[in-house]
Amino acid sequence: MEAATTTLLPLQRYRLFESHDMDEARESVARVFCPHSLVMLRPRSELDACHHSARLYRDVSLNYVQYGPGVQIDPGYLQDFFLLQIPLRGGADIRCGAQQVDANPHLASLPSPTEALSMRWADDSPHLIVRLARRAVLSRLEALLQAPVKHHLVFDLGVPLDNPALAPLVHYIDYLRLTLDAGNALQPGGRLAEHAEQYLMSSLLMSARHNYSSALAGEAQRRLLPRVVRKAQEYMAAHAQQPLSLADVCSEVGCSARALQVAFRQHAGQGPMEFLRELRLDKVRAELCASAGLGAGGVREVAQKYGFLHLGHFAAQYKARFGERPSETRGTRA
Repeated sequence: MEAATTTLLPLQRYRLFESHDMDEARESVARVFCPHSLVMLRPRSELDACHHSARLYRDVSLNYVQYGPGVQIDPGYLQDFFLLQIPLRGGADIRCGAQQVDANPHLASLPSPTEALSMRWADDSPHLIVRLARRAVLSRLEALLQAPVKHHLVFDLGVPLDNPALAPLVHYIDYLRLTLDAGNALQPGGRLAEHAEQYLMSSLLMSARHNYSSALAGEAQRRLLPRVVRKAQEYMAAHAQQPLSLADVCSEVGCSARALQVAFRQHAGQGPMEFLRELRLDKVRAELCASAGLGAGGVREVAQKYGFLHLGHFAAQYKARFGERPSETRGTRA
């Protein structure tokens, strides 16, 4: 006769508590997360709560939380941490600020600490939860942006785990859980654990959607460009109103015209003077949008300001880039 086998729960060796008591469960979970209200959706149900928690290094922990029957959880504002919550079974109705998602094993939730949070977990809906310290995530974001963060970081509440862009993050969380389950591969407080936290936070910021995603994508693209191309683009942007020649740009960046043209073609998909022309057209359009009352003479002045002296050629280039004439730009914004 074969011996019975017991299936271990995730992070079982990091068990904090198991309880059938509502108050004990709420207080125990609050020690790792934050104070919150906890209410049974079906009052006569028997709670089957447990919480396992493993800290990686200093700012990130992996948690397994279950309640058994459905519960209403109201933490309010998380304040100092983010939560990536992955239902392993079942699902949850998550509301954070103005966003709402029905989380399930394919759609995690990622509430942000500056938005009010309310959750309703369905029956038999254990979660794997990654807790990330807010200050550490913001510090990592600033390092990636190479700029200070001036506004609250707010993630899209729903995180589609089957999105290919999120596959590296999902696989890495699985790897960390399996490694922690196996024992001592990640020494608490060790350098490997520190690097694991940094990689996890970077992956989250680069793959999950949030209000700094566009800025991050732009910075990543900028870093991919060779220094000579970036320097040339920055110089042309700062002197777009001046009569620049290719020789002027080459003199500024310190390379030959041929080398600059090859670098632009390979890394920007266009020549340097094409970039300058499109940059100037963008600036003309921005001024036309900001000054809807300009007459024909005003359009001419703005075009000439950015070096477009032949209005017929300018109008043709403008329409080719934006799909409308300069006068239509003004008209739609009057």
